[in-house]
Amino acid sequence: DEAWKCAFGEYRVPILKTPFLLMASQYDWYGLVIAEGADMGSVFYGKHHCFPSPQCPYYEYAERFHNVTKSGLLSLPQVKAGTAGLYSSTCYDHAVSNIWLFGAQRVRGVTRAEALLQTIAATEGRGAMPYVVSAWDSFNGGSGCMVKLPSECGCPGK
Repeated sequence: DEAWKCAFGEYRVPILKTPFLLMASQYDWYGLVIAEGADMGSVFYGKHHCFPSPQCPYYEYAERFHNVTKSGLLSLPQVKAGTAGLYSSTCYDHAVSNIWLFGAQRVRGVTRAEALLQTIAATEGRGAMPYVVSAWDSFNGGSGCMVKLPSECGCPGK
């Protein structure tokens, strides 16, 4: 009666045996849109706007989402053991492997493309798996986030 769990990464990823690279935003655009029912625009369409007013509840939920996501990523047994790579930004984006951001956006000076190459090298015995996790703890934070949101967006005092 728990077969449904195989469809969700939080249950499936910890039991994978094959080396892998996990790329995940701690403020994943799609995850937040689905959970909150509102978004600030998409990296795919280039249209950005603020969350609906009042904005604070959206940002508060995004912070909880970030904390759960980051905690889950950092606790993966394969990441801890060095048998899987991790690339995690705090950018408000999703699934950018098919657009220009894949080779341009940086976390701690590393692009997703570079992390992928490092993963391939590691699986061939030439180095360690990448561990690239944003040092920022803020929504769309970090100099590497190349999709800028309108300056009027935000939750005052947070």
